[in-house]
Amino acid sequence: MNYRSCFAAYLRRIGRKESTIRSYCRALAEFCAFIETPGKQKGLLRQMVPACLERYKLYLLSKRGLRPSTVNKRLSALSAFARLMVNKGLLDGNPMELVARAGGKALQVEQIRLSYEHVQKLRSQVCSDMTNVRDRAVVELLYTGLTVRELCRLKYDGSWSADTSAIVSGERQVHLHAKACLALEHYMILRPILRGEYLFAGAGPGWSLKPSRVYCIIRRLARLTGVKIGVSDLRVARYAAEIFGFGPAHVSTPAAA
Repeated sequence: MNYRSCFAAYLRRIGRKESTIRSYCRALAEFCAFIETPGKQKGLLRQMVPACLERYKLYLLSKRGLRPSTVNKRLSALSAFARLMVNKGLLDGNPMELVARAGGKALQVEQIRLSYEHVQKLRSQVCSDMTNVRDRAVVELLYTGLTVRELCRLKYDGSWSADTSAIVSGERQVHLHAKACLALEHYMILRPILRGEYLFAGAGPGWSLKPSRVYCIIRRLARLTGVKIGVSDLRVARYAAEIFGFGPAHVSTPAAA
């Protein structure tokens, strides 16, 4: 795969301006030069990890002397590239979500670990209430790495079975961990009596669940559980566990399955 050509095509498909496409592709080429690997080789994906991206950020700031705003534009380009790789199933998560932007407070591994533990506590609390099938499914699907927008855009597919262990979100197929399959299986019992074509029914267009409602759900559950986490913490927890070795995220505890 020619990553740069594929990246440019992706950016055009999502409606980015040509000036942005040139800038983003140039940023990707500069990162490839920094890690000394051509964009066509698998070495690029091996270096798309938080530790390497942190080194690159410091290189741009200290060695190149670039302004934080300029550095952040380069990091935004790499974040967009990582999203494409996630969509194609070539990366498990977006490493830029675990890298602080230039000028911001650096993310500490212990902070990420604490957030991960709070996520597991929230999941355990939600799973203890077997009647709240909607919120449980929302939590577990976010835990797979889905964004709020992706979650709200999921279409209802009555033929879905837990045996498939995957759902389709836009251009990518999202593989589900065991508790996500179980939560979705239980929610599907309720779903046929709800309105609209979306998986999660709500007061949005076409009876979809509004993104703001998802944030409200997670804030309420966090308050009831007594933890301080948000949607982003929940969404990156499994990936962070894999990167930093907190887990393994899939089987370390019953709550993390």
